[in-house]
Amino acid sequence: VDVRNPGEHALGSLPGSVSIPVGQLPNRLDELDPDRPTVVYCAGGYRSSVAASLLRANGFDDVSDIVGGYGAWTEVVQPA
Repeated sequence: VDVRNPGEHALGSLPGSVSIPVGQLPNRLDELDPDRPTVVYCAGGYRSSVAASLLRANGFDDVSDIVGGYGAWTEVVQPA
């Protein structure tokens, strides 16, 4: 789950991710399956940390947060 804003998401995202900005997440939980592993990410880690906490508080047991966000993932997958 990409919790960045739509403009950030438009610049690039992880394959297979769904865009749900962190501010919209409380109202869009029904779009996600609490019984499946859920990975959240943002640009640097703060928003995804908030999102992970929100998901866990709403019954999502298997939640992972990509440390360092989209930028860190990009560096690993597509090093400069």
